[in-house]
Amino acid sequence: MKKKNLFLLLLLLNLYFYSFSSPLKIKELNIEGNKKISTGRINLLLKSKVSGEFDEEVLKEDIKRLGETGYFSELSYKIDKKEGEVYITIYLKENPIVSKINFTGNRIIKTKDLKKYIGVSEGEVFNETKINNGINEIKKKYEEKGIFFTEVNYNTELKDDNIIVNVKIKEAKRACVYEINFKGNNSFPSSRLKSLMKTKERKMPIIRGTFKPEIFEKDLKSIEKFYRKNGFLDMEITDKSIIPQKKEIKIEITINEGKQYFLGKIFFKGELIFDENVLRDKLIMKKEGEVFDEEKSEQNVTKIKKLYFDAGYIKALIDVIPTKRENQQIIDLTYVIKPGKVFSVEEVKIKGNTKTKDKVIRRELVFSPGDKFSGEKVTKSFNNLRDLNYFENINIYPEYTEEVDKANMVVEVKEREKTGMFMIGGGYSSIDQLLGFISIEQTNFDIKNPPSFVGGGQDIKLWLQMGSTTRNFNLSFTEPYFLDKPVWFGTDIYNLNREWDDYTEERLGGDIRFGRRWEKYSLGFKMTSEKIKLSDIEIPSIQSEEGTYRKNALTTNFEYISLDSKRYPTKGNKANLGIEYSGGIFQGDLDFVKTNLEENFYYPINKFIIHTKTLFGIVEEIEGTEEIPIFERFFAGGIGTVRGYKERTLSPKDPTTGEPIGGKILFAQNFELMYPIYQDILKGIVFFDIGNVWDKWEGFDDLKKGVGIGFRIFIPFLSTPVQLDYGIALDREEGEPFGRFHIGMSFGF
Repeated sequence: MKKKNLFLLLLLLNLYFYSFSSPLKIKELNIEGNKKISTGRINLLLKSKVSGEFDEEVLKEDIKRLGETGYFSELSYKIDKKEGEVYITIYLKENPIVSKINFTGNRIIKTKDLKKYIGVSEGEVFNETKINNGINEIKKKYEEKGIFFTEVNYNTELKDDNIIVNVKIKEAKRACVYEINFKGNNSFPSSRLKSLMKTKERKMPIIRGTFKPEIFEKDLKSIEKFYRKNGFLDMEITDKSIIPQKKEIKIEITINEGKQYFLGKIFFKGELIFDENVLRDKLIMKKEGEVFDEEKSEQNVTKIKKLYFDAGYIKALIDVIPTKRENQQIIDLTYVIKPGKVFSVEEVKIKGNTKTKDKVIRRELVFSPGDKFSGEKVTKSFNNLRDLNYFENINIYPEYTEEVDKANMVVEVKEREKTGMFMIGGGYSSIDQLLGFISIEQTNFDIKNPPSFVGGGQDIKLWLQMGSTTRNFNLSFTEPYFLDKPVWFGTDIYNLNREWDDYTEERLGGDIRFGRRWEKYSLGFKMTSEKIKLSDIEIPSIQSEEGTYRKNALTTNFEYISLDSKRYPTKGNKANLGIEYSGGIFQGDLDFVKTNLEENFYYPINKFIIHTKTLFGIVEEIEGTEEIPIFERFFAGGIGTVRGYKERTLSPKDPTTGEPIGGKILFAQNFELMYPIYQDILKGIVFFDIGNVWDKWEGFDDLKKGVGIGFRIFIPFLSTPVQLDYGIALDREEGEPFGRFHIGMSFGF
């Protein structure tokens, strides 16, 4: 009996302890206080679930997780236990919805960009943590633009249970650099490294010291490039610190220079094709013992590759293997050459042209199917197409075929939106003074393609010019490839009226032009007939010339041209000999022969271009004409002859008034050194001119000299550049100015 009672007692105790140790189940889980955030969305964030086991530690983690969402400003919970089950209630107070975000005070960074950085969007629940992070991000963006002391604050307005966020920005001025320090630069002084940087220390009033992060990053690359050009191949910038102090910043740059290396021996291996001496002559860096220049090493590869490329080996592979000598700061270079096969042109493909006819493009190409590939011909073809001024972009490249030694040449162009031009405007030149003009021109005209009349490569132009000294009209048409041959044909009709200081000249006439081109030579003829009226003459010695003349003439032009580009020449020669025969068998009132010789030579030296121009002219009476009238004589001074002297003042003078009356012999020589300031658009020059005009040749004893500086502005729609020159007259006479500005704006026919 005792054993039986003991057994029952133990059973009751087990049941008692089991009832207290078994896990409680969650009977209900209620969410209260949420209006905008759905209950379902909240439940997804909770690990505590209805019918699941209750664990208060898990519930506390749930509450913490809800708080981290930023949706709620207040969170609490309540637990009720009934009959072994748990009833949970979670109480919430939601953050308001952001109805609008306003930015004030910002000018440097646009509002649309600031909205990206603030971290909260309109329509989202207000989250103070995100807003504060966004404020810091905005400050960072200002610092990236070099503005280090911008103040960014915000306040909120509660309206209809929504919140308006007002972000107030007080932009600082761009930070000024008051000091730049270098550390670790043992081989070059800090002043040399600073000179490489566009970021400068503030030195008022000349240098403001403005800091721009994007410019500073380029400065660092310039310093690295400088070191590698000077043989420090292992150089690295280990630290760059920008330290704001009050309203200015201090920059500290730490450099690890490494060792300086020098060039050792150069070897060539592989299938060379060319003699080693030829290859070595092409190298920029080749002298043993010179500082190893990483940039020149890369240029060496380019030079060798171009040599093979120009010879038709368009798949030539050039590998350079640098070898550092053990325990020495010397690098030997081995160029391994695999030329491959010589390629020939299989087919010429034209792409991208929608208006310009294929034939207009093809006739400018100097390569044809079957030709051996030539890089020089590709360059010449590119320049020919560029000179047309029809295209925005031109790309000529090989397209490989299944043949191992043949490739198609693809000429891909992007046409200018318009090659026809209507211009109305005004200008000034030292000769014409103030002028206005109206011009209608189509440089890619096609008389056989109505109604657009575009795409044939012809040129038609109507030109009207009115100025303080000129009134001109010209209608011109040119077919550069008559019957698809390298033959040009053109005509002009014109009425020119010019009021010089001491007389008025009027010309009414027309001409027919035609000629033939070869690769570097051309021969052209122009038949001219015009009526010339000379009036209002105030110069005593030529008053007898007043009247009207009929001039009939044939001009023969022989030209040699080897320029790399007609529009933007940098290398080569252009020479023109023109002989005008007036009267004689052509009748008319004027009988003379006028010869003009002009020669232009260009030669590049690094980025500089040497340009020389020689001009020689002579006119002689024949048959019935006893004296050459003033409008057919030569004058010098100003652009084209001798700068520094007033236009048309270098010539024989009237014995009574001293006014220039022109001469029969002209000589002028220009020497120019040009430097490209901005691409092909802007060039600077320095010049030296000599020249004069005579009635009879008396040698070079009285040549006039001038020196000066100037600019060339290449405007796409003009045939020649705008010239801005200042010349100093070295042989000025008493009363003449020290120097003179010369402005030339040519809108040629």
